[in-house]
Amino acid sequence: MTEIIVLEKMFSDEKYKVVKALQAGAVIVYPTDTIYGLGVDAFNVKAVRNLLDLKGRPAGKPVSVLYPDVAAVLRDFTHLNDYQQKAVQTLLPGKITLILPTDPHSQFPKEIAADNTLGVRVIDLEPLNCILRQFPHPITTTSVNPAGQPPARSVAEILSYFGDQISLILACDKATDSVPSTLVKVGGKSLEIVRPGAVTAAEIEEKMK
Repeated sequence: MTEIIVLEKMFSDEKYKVVKALQAGAVIVYPTDTIYGLGVDAFNVKAVRNLLDLKGRPAGKPVSVLYPDVAAVLRDFTHLNDYQQKAVQTLLPGKITLILPTDPHSQFPKEIAADNTLGVRVIDLEPLNCILRQFPHPITTTSVNPAGQPPARSVAEILSYFGDQISLILACDKATDSVPSTLVKVGGKSLEIVRPGAVTAAEIEEKMK
C-alpha cells in the first residue's frame, strides 16, 4: 500500500522513511516548483529501469535528475567549463532544467544519459531539498504519468495512474504549477532553449548578463 505523507508536516522519522525508500530502490512521488515528479536513486540502474518500465517510457527518451542544491551539482559535474559553471550557478535553483554534458566516467546509467548529456534541476522547495541532502545521490525527476498521458497534478490522479506501484507519495498542501520547467541546453559558450516553459527566454538572458 502506498504511504502518503504531507511534505510541510513531516516529522524526522518520516524523512528517514523517504531516504530508506530511495536506498531500497523504491519509486517515490514528490512535489516540485512545477509538477509532481517520480523519483528513484539516479545511480541505481535497476531502480531506473523499473521507473522506465512503470512509465512505459520509450527507450532512449531522457530522464532528468534532481539535486538539493547547486553545490551538489558542481560536485558531480567537475568537468564543466567556466561558462557552464556560470549557467549552473546563475540559473539554478529555479523552474529551469539545464541539459549538461556528462563526464564519461560518471555514475549515471546509460538509460538516462545515453547521449552524454543529462537534464539537471535544482528547485526552490526547501522542505524537499532538506530531505534530499540526507541522501547521497541525485534522484530522477520525470512527470508522474504513463507515457502519452497528461501529468498527474494531485494525489488522486497519481493513485489512479499507478496505485500501489508507488512506495511513497510526498503530498503538498500547495497545488503544483501546471507549466513545466524551461529546458535549456548548455553548450560550451552558449545556451539553447529546447522547450519553452515557466521561465522565458528574456528572463534567462537577463539572468546570464
